[in-house]
Amino acid sequence: MATFCPELGEWSAAQIISVNDRSQEADVLDLGWSGPEPENVADVGHLSALRLNHHGYRNALEQSHREWVLPRSYKNLGPAPLVRTEESATWSMGWDVGTQLHWQRRWDAGEREDLEDEPGFRQYEDGQELPPVTTAPEIRALAIYAIQSVDCALIASSFPNLTRLTIWGEMGSLLNASELNQLQRMRRIDVHEMFGMTGHDVLDPARLNEMEYISLDCVPVDYAGAVRRAWTPEAGKGVYLSISKARTPEWVRENVDNPLRAWDGREGISSRTYKRALSAWKGSTRPIREALQADIGEAERREQLTALGAQFAEAFNEVAGPAHLLMTEERDELLEALHRLVTDAAADTAVDAEEAALVVLHAVNTHRDW
Repeated sequence: MATFCPELGEWSAAQIISVNDRSQEADVLDLGWSGPEPENVADVGHLSALRLNHHGYRNALEQSHREWVLPRSYKNLGPAPLVRTEESATWSMGWDVGTQLHWQRRWDAGEREDLEDEPGFRQYEDGQELPPVTTAPEIRALAIYAIQSVDCALIASSFPNLTRLTIWGEMGSLLNASELNQLQRMRRIDVHEMFGMTGHDVLDPARLNEMEYISLDCVPVDYAGAVRRAWTPEAGKGVYLSISKARTPEWVRENVDNPLRAWDGREGISSRTYKRALSAWKGSTRPIREALQADIGEAERREQLTALGAQFAEAFNEVAGPAHLLMTEERDELLEALHRLVTDAAADTAVDAEEAALVVLHAVNTHRDW
């Protein structure tokens, strides 16, 4: 199949190696070709796999499992002998055929800039503010991470030519979400853990007729339902739709201050394990807060924090159990959340917040099995 790649300014091509009906994935191999719009396989010429050595790649093939919905901007050129029959060992979300060829050619030409400096891409992270209403028509891809409140009206007016939008929140607010329908060149949108949207803010298939990929995770249940009803019929037209963890207003109220909320519904963590983890968190962090705010001597506080850190570790040893239900991701999230809890609790006291965190985490690491 082939598609137009804006970065290359030409068409690029890939070959589907196999399709897995059970996992609903296609194993896709990018080809090292670009040129004018092809009408058939012959227009692509000799089919050769794209190999990469830019930015740390070591002669790697650009091949991965991708969702099996062929995006609507791609055209089927017909059958051809397989360039490669071996299955890929990697997975990716979205097709983006041609992008890696673009970067490889820039590298080969001696242009060695960072991937983050890609023209047409802009990113905002925690602590950064979205710009005032100034138009940036050259920006095609926008990523926003951990910003508490995002105004979609500002996005639509500032970046009118967006084709890709990622908003990754932490119990954030998405304001004026219906304004995303102004972005009529949009092809891909990813929204995670953002709230405030309703069914009236639904993405409109009639206006976003170039949309190919919608991924919503941890969003309001009314909004999720409206998007599902609107876009499910579009699947046969080349639109991939993924909606997970639709949340009720009650869930939002109960989880605003819950650092383990991402575990609720996560693959590999049962409802029972999540509930036990949440109970362990609440029971073992309450006395840590109390010790940090108590009017006691530093030696006594250190002794208490050491004991409480050990109790925290033991509580989650029981949650993990002999099956080791808590993996590396959960471990890192737990330790990060605990560090944040200790430093926040000590912020308005005379306690050295970082020293207290070191004491607690040392005790945790000494006693944990997860």
